[in-house]
Amino acid sequence: MSDKPENDSSSLPVRFWGLNPLFWTHIKLFVKEVQSLKEYTGYKGMYRYPNNYPVVRVEISGYIVSIDSREKLTTYGVDDGSGTISCCKWHSQDLSTGQESYDLGQLVTVQGKISVFREQRQLTIDLIYPEKDPNAEVLFWLEAVNLGNTVYREPFTPSLKDFQTENSSVSKETELKKAILTHIKENKIVTFQFQTLCFEPDIQQLAREAAKQKCTSEEEAKIWNDSHEAKKVIRHIIKDLEKDGLVYLKDSRRDLYQVISHEHNLGSAILKAMSKIAGPSGFSISKWAIIDVLHSSNKFQHVTMKQVEESLDKLLQNSDVYKQSENEYCLV
Repeated sequence: MSDKPENDSSSLPVRFWGLNPLFWTHIKLFVKEVQSLKEYTGYKGMYRYPNNYPVVRVEISGYIVSIDSREKLTTYGVDDGSGTISCCKWHSQDLSTGQESYDLGQLVTVQGKISVFREQRQLTIDLIYPEKDPNAEVLFWLEAVNLGNTVYREPFTPSLKDFQTENSSVSKETELKKAILTHIKENKIVTFQFQTLCFEPDIQQLAREAAKQKCTSEEEAKIWNDSHEAKKVIRHIIKDLEKDGLVYLKDSRRDLYQVISHEHNLGSAILKAMSKIAGPSGFSISKWAIIDVLHSSNKFQHVTMKQVEESLDKLLQNSDVYKQSENEYCLV
């Protein structure tokens, strides 16, 4: 199978799809847009947005216009004004939890994976919840249009440094990033100030070497400020760690950062998110719903699915949660 999708020669190679953060999120779309997405040839379940990046999961908002309840699943027909699409909710295997139901004419928001049944496009529900605000649908329209114009249609062009081969020499910045992570891990650091990190001898030396690499001429080397440029490089690395979901800025006035880990904060945050989603009902919760709640906070807005999955595994080992299915969990 070719690395490049057959539909369009300008498409991003398959091995780089996951580099785009939008690949891992539920894209806010109108039903009409979901129905019109073109499928990638040879990649079942993968759809192509107009700017050629792949879409797997979407979010819609509309009114329930039909309900088909069966033994193992319930299918809701959801109409958002642009079209109607079937949304399938598989029933939990745990009969003690009961099944949440919705009524005809109820306004709901649905997050799910695009799938096909009998040649008809549908959504397999990751999360569905009722909207109490009558303006929610209109606000969703405005947000979907705005995101479509300002975010979704922007071409995703990764920098070449993301595609370095294993035989390429490792840059000093990469070495510096590894050194900072090692320093945090070995010293069991929970919080740190940027200025304190800059004074660490090993980190300071690597930062100077990385900054020196960026000098492209003798003139730049002559006016090069050793300490100032080193701090700029360290600042850039910390920003990268923020985007990777590994640290977050706790106090901007003090330039204080906190490390994100299962033990320090992520594990407890996942339990709170699950409690918020499940409420008193105790329904099973998908990992996609959990990460959506986490991403709604400034603290955990950049955590990755891998981090969430690893943290859920530790919660399973501690018997704080149990697994309902491959991607669904319940609180103990």
